[in-house]
Amino acid sequence: MTELSHNMSDLDAVKADKAGIYLGNIFTVETDLKLPAEGKYGSRISWESKYLNAISNEGKVIRPEAGKGNAIVTLVAVVTKGQYTDKREFEVTVLEKESLRTITAVKEYNIQCGMGCIPRLPKVAIVVMDDGTSGIAEVEWEAINESCCQKPGLFKVCGTVSGTGLKAAANVKVVSEETEADPEADSIPYKRAAEPFELSSVTIEDKVFSAGRDRDYQYLLSVNDDQLLYNFREASGLDTKNAPTAEGWDAPDCNLRGHTTGHYLSAIAQAYAGSQDEKFRKKIDYMISELGKCQAAMAASGKFSPGFLSGYSEEQFDKLEELTTYPKIWAPYYTLHKIMAGLVDCYVHARNKQALDICTKLGHWVYNRLNRLTEEKRAKMWALYIAGEFGGINGVMARLYGLTGNQEFLKAAEFFDNDKLYVPMAENIDTLGGIHSNQHIPQVVGVMEMFLQNKKPYYYKVAKNFWDMVVSSHTYNIGGNGEGEMFRAAGRIARYIGDKTAETCSTYNMLKLTRDLFFHSPEPRYMDYYERALYNHIIASQDQSAPNGGSTYFMPLCPGSRKEFDTDGNTCCHGTGMENHTKYQDSIYFHSADKSALYVNLYMASTLVWKEKGFKITQTGDYLTDQAIKLLIDGSGKLDIKLRVPYWIEKGFTVKINGTVQNIAAQAGSYVTLSREWNRGDQLEISTPFTFRAERTPDDQSVASIMYGPLVMVGISEVDKYIELTLDSEDISKSFIPAGDPLNFITGGLFLVPNFAAYNVAYHAYFKIKYAGN
Repeated sequence: MTELSHNMSDLDAVKADKAGIYLGNIFTVETDLKLPAEGKYGSRISWESKYLNAISNEGKVIRPEAGKGNAIVTLVAVVTKGQYTDKREFEVTVLEKESLRTITAVKEYNIQCGMGCIPRLPKVAIVVMDDGTSGIAEVEWEAINESCCQKPGLFKVCGTVSGTGLKAAANVKVVSEETEADPEADSIPYKRAAEPFELSSVTIEDKVFSAGRDRDYQYLLSVNDDQLLYNFREASGLDTKNAPTAEGWDAPDCNLRGHTTGHYLSAIAQAYAGSQDEKFRKKIDYMISELGKCQAAMAASGKFSPGFLSGYSEEQFDKLEELTTYPKIWAPYYTLHKIMAGLVDCYVHARNKQALDICTKLGHWVYNRLNRLTEEKRAKMWALYIAGEFGGINGVMARLYGLTGNQEFLKAAEFFDNDKLYVPMAENIDTLGGIHSNQHIPQVVGVMEMFLQNKKPYYYKVAKNFWDMVVSSHTYNIGGNGEGEMFRAAGRIARYIGDKTAETCSTYNMLKLTRDLFFHSPEPRYMDYYERALYNHIIASQDQSAPNGGSTYFMPLCPGSRKEFDTDGNTCCHGTGMENHTKYQDSIYFHSADKSALYVNLYMASTLVWKEKGFKITQTGDYLTDQAIKLLIDGSGKLDIKLRVPYWIEKGFTVKINGTVQNIAAQAGSYVTLSREWNRGDQLEISTPFTFRAERTPDDQSVASIMYGPLVMVGISEVDKYIELTLDSEDISKSFIPAGDPLNFITGGLFLVPNFAAYNVAYHAYFKIKYAGN
């Protein structure tokens, strides 16, 4: 009991202890829960489980058998002090047990190495299971006879697959120095073909997106900076300035504390870049200055290794190296990544040099910490569920290398190589089913940053193949992926349409990966996905009721779904949610690496100021309601303007220049290029007629979503079973009647709106579809 509690009434103590209950991540529970019996202010807390077959009143977890589905359990906390009692409910998801599958085959590796080099063999084998899916298993290789590597030729290395009597094999080809390049190297786009504009170069005028941006700006300006510094000051022994503590995942007793501060740094850096509002600059300078004091105090205390900075001690890192599992520790390198990424963003977007200095010291700490470990130890650490989650710290270390030229940082990035994910992705084999979605997507985002810096084809193949698999086989209609935070088997979409689909920060990271791949290979399919995810998930993830920072953790897609918004729990999605709405403009326009071409990727009312070329490009109109946009040219000179023709276009894509219809071959899912000498005052009119279509799920053709142009249309209904829709078999559009607003429709008595408009109602995102006459 704290001294403060002596001055607090029993009623206030009950309210405070009720609000302060923290159970950790209750969305993907696999182990017993630690249920607190007493609150910080002296209240007694008792517990009642509404489903004792999954969680006992004492927090013991009994996972459902494989195939039975996850268990959703309501836990009730009864908080009492004196004569006052209150209750708080928690909805806990207990994950079903993994299927017991048998390995039936092991894939052989074909590996190439240079003469005189010892080949690096993967730590895992790619295996085929008895249900036809692919997976991975640890493998122990026999020692390599080094004499085999001294001359060109072939030799085989064998190994044993862990827990089986099956053998793994690697066919090694030794090549001379002249031919040791990767045989696929010629197809790898080493150089970036496209580049982004600075956030400050693009201003959004679109009413939907500008409203979301403004809500986020208001929220960020209201954040108490000292509250987000509390854990850092506490850990470093500095005065906490009587700041309130944060709740949830950033509470002082949470092992993830400090991660929200990192996201906040990125968010205010991006907000400053986009708005040039000095209020954000003031916040940046204050946060960086105070974090610098914390880092210096930690170093001066002698209790921490040089350069360390976090909201807690180095103990979690010590325990990770002892292979301690979650929830005893919670992803220390993940938290460190958020802090470092925020520092780098404050340097890149706001030119705060101290931010780079702090991050550089942290980078040296990371290198020194991991350099002393064996590759085997690091591999075991990164394979740990949640405890070994490291976010995209490999990418921020590569960014640090790009900013400083220090080779240690690039080497440190490779310390995070994760064979369990990377090896099957490089081999283009989908082993994603059953693994944690947002534990792994940021790693692949980091892989692309590493490829940018080290030009190793392996990393590009990992990233490209991963993106292809996720988008083609693991993605819901809104562009999100995963159920209960986990990837499911490829193509299993209808099977896993639930209330915990599509973790929002997974989509946040998929958009980062999408951009990075586009820069190297500017294919329209990347921006088609970007549009889908931005319009149907990201903008829909924000609480529109007030500027409160509320963000969805999951985007529920099952019948009768209702969005829930985290406003103060400080989950991972609350953190990325602060960032999402400050950078809507980051992919509307790109330019070619040689600055001869402008890519117009998204049709969104906005203004681009391209100072280097002397052009100002203004998009006007409302893309979603007008199904058209205008581009006004202010500037003159030769320029190729590349307009994306969306994949969903069915009834023509028309372009006029100064009123004259252009003769263009506009194929859906492509870019059309307009090459000419542009003059000030030139005007482009682009028509993008929306049409309705039903997108069926791959595993159940009767289940489909209704799409209108780029938009997922949801039906407003609290019914908790699939609604059957009968559509016109010849022209689906005849089945939908306009209902006032240009984006509102009725079909079969059901009211339809875009998903982003259904922030405060129950809705259906998928339906049972039939066609008239069938």
